[in-house]
Amino acid sequence: MRVLKFGGSSVADADRIRKVGSIVSSASEEGPIVVVVSALGGVTDELVALADGAPNDREPLAGNVDTILRRHLSVLAEVAPGDGETRSEIMATIDELRRLVTGIGYIGDCPPAVRDRIIATGERLSAPIVAASLRAAGLSAQPVCGTEVIRTDSCHGTAEVDPAATTDLARRRLLDAVASSIPVVTGFIGADRHGTPTTLGRGGSDLTATVLGAALEAERVEIWTDVNGIFTAPPRVVAGARPQPYVSYDEAAEMARFGAAVLFTKTIAPVRELGIPVLVRNTFDPDGSMTWVGREPDVPAGARSLASVEHAAVLKVRSLCRDGAAAGAVAVISQRCLIAATAAASGEWTLVAAQSDAESLHRELDTSGLEVELIGGTSVVTVIGSRLLQQPWVAGRALEALGRRNIALRGLVSPSEHAFCVVVDHTDHDRSLAILHDALMLPHLAERAASAARRDVLRKGDDNGSTTIDRSSDRRNRDRRTAARPPAA
Repeated sequence: MRVLKFGGSSVADADRIRKVGSIVSSASEEGPIVVVVSALGGVTDELVALADGAPNDREPLAGNVDTILRRHLSVLAEVAPGDGETRSEIMATIDELRRLVTGIGYIGDCPPAVRDRIIATGERLSAPIVAASLRAAGLSAQPVCGTEVIRTDSCHGTAEVDPAATTDLARRRLLDAVASSIPVVTGFIGADRHGTPTTLGRGGSDLTATVLGAALEAERVEIWTDVNGIFTAPPRVVAGARPQPYVSYDEAAEMARFGAAVLFTKTIAPVRELGIPVLVRNTFDPDGSMTWVGREPDVPAGARSLASVEHAAVLKVRSLCRDGAAAGAVAVISQRCLIAATAAASGEWTLVAAQSDAESLHRELDTSGLEVELIGGTSVVTVIGSRLLQQPWVAGRALEALGRRNIALRGLVSPSEHAFCVVVDHTDHDRSLAILHDALMLPHLAERAASAARRDVLRKGDDNGSTTIDRSSDRRNRDRRTAARPPAA
């Protein structure tokens, strides 16, 4: 069994939904599958605006509900004309949304549980449309609401999944269903033990996919998006960024922590213990490059990618009394930071946080009786790889390259053996990424890894007598330094 998740960009309009149908049709020929879908691209943002604006502005927002309705009915008419049952389901869901918006307008407040119901509407509209499109293409498909298969706590907005209860629900609801049809599950949505809908927070649809993958002991989980996998650096900044053929669970988690938006840290956790791989693939280039995320591959230690938080702030914290209460306050707040470099014995700490969180963290530290200096206008650039601490030359080469280009550092720390971070001025963000990407030869390493992966596939074919392998070597690549060899002095 496989779980295929399609994000908002993959189901943004009728043409893209038909493209999804083609991918799903091919996958279903290889075995049973479960499909997870996000809301149509941009719809969740519109729903958030509704939830936030309705307490004060419900009448003008009624037109926004009509706009959402027209968009979904238009897409349905293109992918599954004449599907009256799905049309009625969409109308009923929109009627519920309209009542919620009107209700919070009257009370002048949007409680968390109601807000979850509003922003979950997008997935409740998209799943029936995708299922209808599949049926129109000749496949058997049925929409399944995440409330039926994902059990969570009652923390609305960022609900935590209950793995044991979810496994029981998912197996009872989906294992029999996949034998005769394709379940199309709403991502992002769960329900607490009382049946009240909840949402899973940022990256919630990806989390739905990996949670179901673990519950159903899937062969793999496929995240279909609009890029060819996980790149060696943010491609919008670094022109030479290349897709990576494989990334370990640890590396993927560090990339998510430090700004890479393809996967989120909590997405990896459900499948990691079972060793279920996650494939990141491009809906619009299904035969192109992809990234396999799984257990540590057998590759040399060294750097393989860069991630960045473009807008960050440094908080320099000092306690005059040096008591346990101060250290405790900093310890709690540091859990919400990107980096926490402690020097508790001297009563001083350096924290690095996203700029959007910095002001609130500053206030909390200030009210705890600590002296805090807030330095804004910084960026965090992180080098990520395998067993980096065993390769000190990687950090040396990175710092030398930045120094030669007059990039001043605001901080330097290694939060784990898989990453080290440099804090630079925000104005140096783009240059720092490009400099490090070139200095660490990341494009070459990605290309060599991709070649190795292709050779491995060919070698397996040759072992079966079905493929002839080209065993010629490329002298230029052979003479390059390996990832594990330090530069010459």
